[in-house]
Amino acid sequence: MRAVVKYKREDGNTEVRDVPVPEIEASDVLVKVAYIGICGSDPHMYHNQVSYPMAVPLILGHEFSGTIEKVGANVTKWKVGDRVTSETHARFCGECVLCKTNNYRFCRERKGYGFGVDGAFAEYVRVPERILHAVPDSVSLRDASCTEPVCVAYNVVIAKTGVKAGDSVAVLGPGPIGLLCAHMAKLAGASNIAVFGAPGDEKRLEIAKQYGATETHLLDGSSDPKNVAAKFNGGYGFDSVIDAAGPTATLKLSMELVMPAGVINKVAWGPKPVDISLDPLLSKGVTLQGSFSHSWDIWEKVLVIMGQGQMPLDALITHKLPLEGWKEGFDLIESREGLKVVLKP
Repeated sequence: MRAVVKYKREDGNTEVRDVPVPEIEASDVLVKVAYIGICGSDPHMYHNQVSYPMAVPLILGHEFSGTIEKVGANVTKWKVGDRVTSETHARFCGECVLCKTNNYRFCRERKGYGFGVDGAFAEYVRVPERILHAVPDSVSLRDASCTEPVCVAYNVVIAKTGVKAGDSVAVLGPGPIGLLCAHMAKLAGASNIAVFGAPGDEKRLEIAKQYGATETHLLDGSSDPKNVAAKFNGGYGFDSVIDAAGPTATLKLSMELVMPAGVINKVAWGPKPVDISLDPLLSKGVTLQGSFSHSWDIWEKVLVIMGQGQMPLDALITHKLPLEGWKEGFDLIESREGLKVVLKP
């Protein structure tokens, strides 16, 4: 089968190769991949700019959908032809305290698709039965390949930040995760959702209005974002700030925009050291937390939302390319011309 393989850690060193179709075990299924989404982390891995472990050589890709091609001997719930999507947690022990408390995404033995084990930038991928999810009939397989980033947004906004009706929310960074967080805040009932972007994000900020933003702002130095925050909660600021951008500058801005006793949720990775004082967290009594990944129950809830048409993705999915167009897709993401790019083997 064809697959996009990162064969060395150094910058580049990635190509389409012919590799064997994965062998499945008794509790696995073999999925014929229909669509694979390019995550922002994939170009970072291509350039070797990630702070987490990356096994090489490996097949990249962790956002996918498809149909079951083959089932293992012990698989009874699923059958050939079923439309499915899958969590990213390809392996975890299932026995430790984290696994047994629905926190298996933090298991020390966890290996994610496209990071620790071969991923889905390929024609076929091996999937353990325990992380499979059925795609509703009303959801296309193209849209189903975006289930994973929607689950990330659900975890950030609903599960972790606890956005509720009437809240004011700031989202920093109008990339796919930021836009999905804005939309999830809208679904949660937030009354005011402000999305902030950097120069070059003008088109993305326009799209943000389709995803729940009640206002958008360009951080180009022409105005003070603290004046935006002062419109809420009697001048104290936003109830919560979601940092979907990542660098030190946006964490500093988050501390300026959030109200006392508010919440900052950092979802974007930023491997460089933080070179600012965190004293504003103390003086404001702010909760600063990180959000990582998702769990089985979140996937099920998100697929209900998607099945009911509450998560439109047409404006988010800007490009569809063949598997061999992976590098063009990476370039589209890095240039910010593309939002969510999907590959079709």
